[in-house]
Amino acid sequence: MALRLSESAIRLRLVEWRNLKVLHKAARERVGVLEEKNRELREENEELRDENAALREETRRREETIEKLQKLLFERRERRARMARARVPVPRAAESYRRPAPAAITERRTLSLRCCPECAGSVSRAQSSRMRVVEDIAPHPEPIAAEWTITRHWCKSCRKLVEGNVPGVLPRSTLGPGVLTLVALARFRWNLPFGKIRDVLTLAYGLSVSEGEVARLLSSAADILGPKWEEITEAVRLGKRVHCDETGWYVGGKKAWAHVFSSEKATLYVIHDTRGKGVAERALGASFEGVRVSDCLPNYKNLPGAHQICWAHLTREACENGERETNAERRILSRELDSLYARLRKETADWDETSARAARRWCECRLGRLLARSWRDPPSRRLVERLRAFREALFTCLDSPGIPPDNNEAERSLRKLVVQRKISGGSRSWKHAAVRANVMSVLETLRKEGADALAGLQAL
Repeated sequence: MALRLSESAIRLRLVEWRNLKVLHKAARERVGVLEEKNRELREENEELRDENAALREETRRREETIEKLQKLLFERRERRARMARARVPVPRAAESYRRPAPAAITERRTLSLRCCPECAGSVSRAQSSRMRVVEDIAPHPEPIAAEWTITRHWCKSCRKLVEGNVPGVLPRSTLGPGVLTLVALARFRWNLPFGKIRDVLTLAYGLSVSEGEVARLLSSAADILGPKWEEITEAVRLGKRVHCDETGWYVGGKKAWAHVFSSEKATLYVIHDTRGKGVAERALGASFEGVRVSDCLPNYKNLPGAHQICWAHLTREACENGERETNAERRILSRELDSLYARLRKETADWDETSARAARRWCECRLGRLLARSWRDPPSRRLVERLRAFREALFTCLDSPGIPPDNNEAERSLRKLVVQRKISGGSRSWKHAAVRANVMSVLETLRKEGADALAGLQAL
């Protein structure tokens, strides 16, 4: 049965159909917009998921780093020795347990009894005696104030009044060489600041000296010791071996560098505003023919003479890498470098030409295997590259006697300046930095010469 619709119903159905068509088109457009927005949200969600994963990984790494640092800082563990060193016990003599007797007795006294110190009863005459020597110092010795009457005379040849030079005094100073010697030792041997040097002179000797006078005395000491400093410079250039090193310093609050060049007979300090190669070139000279011992700083690489690298620095770095993170490559490298360093120390302690030649072949073969190996650990690879760069300077200590495989001599010489830097913070001016370098050079050289510092400075 056919459905019959009226004209008005058909017209109404057409209107509804047109409206549905418009709504369908709007709905499709809305669905397209929502689908595009959903796609963008999915992409943004993926990016946030990746970022969240990266943040979680970074957080995990930081937590591991914090845990490692806490273990390094707070965990109590035994320090791993880089190598076993054979120590031969030296028996102490009986004289080392007591002070030596004084060279001269300045005062002699006798203690006798008239009655018993316990019951106050009478006692007999002395039956025996014993000696007891006591050394002491005066709590406040009086300073020596010498007044010189200097006569003037007329010289017919010079046609003027002349006078003699006062022996044993400082030029243009009211203080004598004894005060100057004490001030130099207090400043550069005992590491006392100016204020404490002034207090020592005031409390112990009754001398009223200002801090400015102390600084002026030290400048005078550097001027007087100038010829000795020139001798030290020449002795370093003629040395068979020279240990070179440097440390940070401050002059007027600005960064500078303190260099040391230590030979078997002299020690030279230089304070400069640079760490560059030129300082070592000027200190060693163009005609240096000895062996320079240094760390792996490139400044000391291409200089006159032979070169020896410090093995203590290499083994220490390998040991520290192993303590930061334990893996097979770091253990192998640390063990191999310790073995090489132990062989070098053994051969250089009692040098023999035949044994040293065989040791060099053994060390070269061992080093060649290390360099040929493939290293994946970045710190180990950097250390191996340093060995390759300084390969020609690794075994120079085996070529001639008296050349150590480490730079401990320079480290010990610099330690004195490091202590002074921690106390005073450096120098206030370049003038007093040069004064420190000159006087410290003389004091360390006198120590190497076996001379008493007080007597040596007074003689100079």
